[in-house]
Amino acid sequence: MRAFSIDLAGRVQNFHLPKSQPLVPLFEAVVNAIDAIEERRQVDSGFKGGSITITILRDEQIPLELGFGELPPVKGFEIQDNGIGFDEANMRSFLTSDSTHKQKKGGKGVGRFSWLKAFRAVTISSVFLDDGALMKREFSFSLDSHYISDSVTKCDQEIDRGTTVTLDTYKDEFRKGVPKQLETIAAKVIQHCLVYFLDPNCPRITLKDEGGKICLNQLFSETFKRDDETVTFAIKDVEFRLLNVKIKDRAFDGNRLYLCGNHRLVDTKDLESLIVNLNGQLFDLHGFWYIGVLESDYLDSRVDMNRLSFNIPVSGTNLLDGVSLEEILSKVCSEVEAYLSEFLQPISDEKNRRIQDYVTTVAPQFRHLLKYEAEKLANIKPGLSDDKLDDALYSIKREFDKTAKREQKELLEWLKKGDFSAEQYEESFHKQVKKISDANSAALAEYVAHRKVIIDLLESGLRKRGDKNFALEKYMHSLIYPMKATSDELEYESHNLWLIDEKLAYCTYISSDVPFDNDYRQERSDLLILDRPVAVSESENDGTVFDTIIIFELKRPMREDYTDADNPIKQLFDYVRKIRSGDARDKYHRLIKVGSTTQFYLYAVCDITSKLEEYIENHSFTPTPDNMGYYLFNKTYNAYFEILSYDKLLLDAKKRNRVLFDTLGL
Repeated sequence: MRAFSIDLAGRVQNFHLPKSQPLVPLFEAVVNAIDAIEERRQVDSGFKGGSITITILRDEQIPLELGFGELPPVKGFEIQDNGIGFDEANMRSFLTSDSTHKQKKGGKGVGRFSWLKAFRAVTISSVFLDDGALMKREFSFSLDSHYISDSVTKCDQEIDRGTTVTLDTYKDEFRKGVPKQLETIAAKVIQHCLVYFLDPNCPRITLKDEGGKICLNQLFSETFKRDDETVTFAIKDVEFRLLNVKIKDRAFDGNRLYLCGNHRLVDTKDLESLIVNLNGQLFDLHGFWYIGVLESDYLDSRVDMNRLSFNIPVSGTNLLDGVSLEEILSKVCSEVEAYLSEFLQPISDEKNRRIQDYVTTVAPQFRHLLKYEAEKLANIKPGLSDDKLDDALYSIKREFDKTAKREQKELLEWLKKGDFSAEQYEESFHKQVKKISDANSAALAEYVAHRKVIIDLLESGLRKRGDKNFALEKYMHSLIYPMKATSDELEYESHNLWLIDEKLAYCTYISSDVPFDNDYRQERSDLLILDRPVAVSESENDGTVFDTIIIFELKRPMREDYTDADNPIKQLFDYVRKIRSGDARDKYHRLIKVGSTTQFYLYAVCDITSKLEEYIENHSFTPTPDNMGYYLFNKTYNAYFEILSYDKLLLDAKKRNRVLFDTLGL
């Protein structure tokens, strides 16, 4: 019986192993096997081989929740090598916490504690040479006992040296994170031991499962291509070595930087988050992922006790205790960008073309950023969706607007002081005015682009839908002005009255889909609800007589079922009669007062169908010069009446905005 020189349970409890990294114990066992083979090579000149076999152990009983053909969960691993074996020196080191036995190789003497952190038990069987005789050592390693029953016996001389470590039965908290697929586990082992695989003397490592096996060395040679030269650079006289590796396997998890300590992967950084133009397009266009393998004596000396991170300050440039991670990553990214320049430049060019096209044809409100924020645009990631690109551009625009306002304030303060020459004044004033003008032009461009969309929607509403019917009144109504609302409740930009007449957009008060007196039980409430009249005045209702009142009525495109009691001409005249009678009240129940000089403007917006033409002829309307509408003036009501066909509405809106659309390339 041999005891540990520490409180084993306490040491394992204090060993930090994230549940998201359940393969770390396997990695530790594999690296131990590699070390054992290297140690045998040093003492046995005749030993030229070196092999490691990893066998995946799965649950014998298949859980009921597994689907058909699904692999049983992994319960452990068996790692077998033909290294030097578990001789007495290795055994003493095993029983000593934080052993320095492998210090020259970067060993921390704690890796075996990860085994008990994740597994219920570990068994070790090893054949080693002692005074020329082959000996076999077997023992179990678990938290159930502070002692190890170390059994050592002589064995057959034909047996080769080596060690078999069995990591038996994952603890529940780690089992869930263990990948099931043979290929996935193979990739993880290669990633962790990448530096070893880069060495031509790497032992042959095989991963076995019930369904097959993979030679990891062959997989590595097929999917990984290393650069012939290692890039060497220094930060504050600290030397670093960067090996560039290309991976041809699409299943790999992206472009990465491996920070290694003592030839083992310690930390991984996502290079796609650090280098702007590096993303999945590298594989799509050129067929490989990039891996940078970074090594340094500095990194070797800063590996933490559990090999899961480095004891390196995150940031800072004037540090007494060495180089910061921020400085390291900055320099590495520069080197990687230089190495991949021929591959990244086309990605950058394509991104710039897309941004140029997007701000020209889709979002002209950002066009001025091409001139003033080129550097920030260059930092936008390639391959973004339109929504994410728009978000990125909007964020840059917000910062631009803030900066422009601050600069404007600073300019005004400078001008107040008067301490400048005429040349300085002209230069500063011209520069700032130009910047503000460009920003305002971009805002105008956004509004013009909005108008183009609205006109396209209007044109779409005039076509038959999939059900062979035309759009309803509410479609056209909502397009021009939101229903059941007044201008007191809406922002100026929330309506599109400019489709009918630019001047309508500047009226003070507008009510849409709101009956007189806001009372749906009034005698004309049915007509108001169905036909949704809109009454507009040039001033709010303060009890005085209105000078001008505008009313318009919208109808469904191509409507034919008009009657004597239900047609837009009669409806509009009825509204005028109601208002002139003194019975009409606005939404706030105040009388709408008119006098003999109050001017009414009445608009019927509809398609001029054969049925409507009968009522037009009965009222002696006059055709407009373009023959796309009609008008008349009623002296009795002092009312100008115009019938606007949807075709005329659409055509006139296009004509009024054509020069703006052409200027923006819309």
